[in-house]
Amino acid sequence: MRPDVTPEIEVAINALIRRETACLNDGDLDAWMALFTDDGYYWMPLEADQQSPDEHDSLIYDNRPLMEIRRNNLGHPLSPSMDFPVRSVRILADLAIDAATANEYVVRTSVIAMINHKRQDVYGGRVTYRVCRLGDDWRIQCKRVDLLNADSPLDTIMMYI
Repeated sequence: MRPDVTPEIEVAINALIRRETACLNDGDLDAWMALFTDDGYYWMPLEADQQSPDEHDSLIYDNRPLMEIRRNNLGHPLSPSMDFPVRSVRILADLAIDAATANEYVVRTSVIAMINHKRQDVYGGRVTYRVCRLGDDWRIQCKRVDLLNADSPLDTIMMYI
């Protein structure tokens, strides 16, 4: 942690990341999306050293409208992919916070996500969040998930990691 990250900021950012993880574990995509800024996005690159989602294909690159489409599809009772419920749990480790600007912080962590949809799949990787303070609250501007095996054949990923 850098010296310009105060204990109050560290507690608030940790709480945001814990809320985000709980929303995904509970399958509450409405509450999860509310944690993002209006221009926020979720990105899962296909290449480990990918610098931007515009330079190469991505496994997932969802802005707010695409998050809403995915949420609607996952939650729709007529969706054939949802014949079986999706259950998941995430384990985070090595949380580190760096100040990028006076109001923006970069948070890095490792994740193991177990997602059960007909069978249990395990995903591991590194997550980088860009978060900011909006008034008295904190929001996610970007969540980047670098899967360790992103360049390998993967089954359909049924839930955000």
